[in-house]
Amino acid sequence: MGIDQQTAYARSGARPRDQVCFWRERRYDDLECLKARFYRHSYAPHTHDTFAIGVILGGAEAFRYRGARHIAPAGSVVAVNPDELHDGEPVGDAYAYRMFYPSVAVVQEIADEQTGRAAGFPAFREAVVRDPELAAGFIHLHTLLEYGAPKLAVDEAFTTAMTAAVERHSYADPDGRRLGRESKAVGRARHLIDDLYMQDLTLSDLAAEAGFSRFHLLRAFRREIGITPHAYLTGRRVAAAKGLLAGGLPLSEIAVDCGFYDQSHFSRAFKGWVGLTPGQYRRGTRWPAA
Repeated sequence: MGIDQQTAYARSGARPRDQVCFWRERRYDDLECLKARFYRHSYAPHTHDTFAIGVILGGAEAFRYRGARHIAPAGSVVAVNPDELHDGEPVGDAYAYRMFYPSVAVVQEIADEQTGRAAGFPAFREAVVRDPELAAGFIHLHTLLEYGAPKLAVDEAFTTAMTAAVERHSYADPDGRRLGRESKAVGRARHLIDDLYMQDLTLSDLAAEAGFSRFHLLRAFRREIGITPHAYLTGRRVAAAKGLLAGGLPLSEIAVDCGFYDQSHFSRAFKGWVGLTPGQYRRGTRWPAA
């Protein structure tokens, strides 16, 4: 008599392979959607230029965010603000979740519609939220998107879930996003990375641009931007690679064009930040719902 895959892995002592389902929704400002079950994968410390909002379906995820370690159990909603450093890994054997990565413009529009005027930046207060109704709404929305439900049904679910999230769990942050609030000197170093991310920049290059010593620049950059210059550079390269993956360039060429040593380095860095390999991101890989 045959045995199922899960039992076979348990008997062999090996963990099952990670599973991912990824796609983009163009009409919601290129909203990225991820459905994943991670047994092995641990995210490197990284940031997003979007929000990261989702629901833990099973197991639990641990992640560091704003200087503290958080545990998100099954049924909880996770909400991470743009430009905020965080990581992620399974607690125990595995965790499964459905995630959205809505742009700042999309979330800001929801906040503005609630007040009828230009609202402050809608920052989420807590990284882990217990709100069963909201969790159910996000799961419903994510499932509709995954299976290509009629647009009106998706629009209603999207508006209902996002409005509830912003209304119940965000506040108007008068300072807005972290990026852009740094000092002029650190800003010059950041803009140099933005412009020359494909080059092999040194700390001396950035310090000279800022007018600081290397040590002063490293400390100030981390304090004001939230991550080290190298981490910011990696994120800038990953963001550039995402844009190129929409085209037909070979992965090896994208790696070089974005400043990675080679395709292997590109794949490791990309998966550490995104949770997918570059090939999976390009294909928008789907796997059947459990």
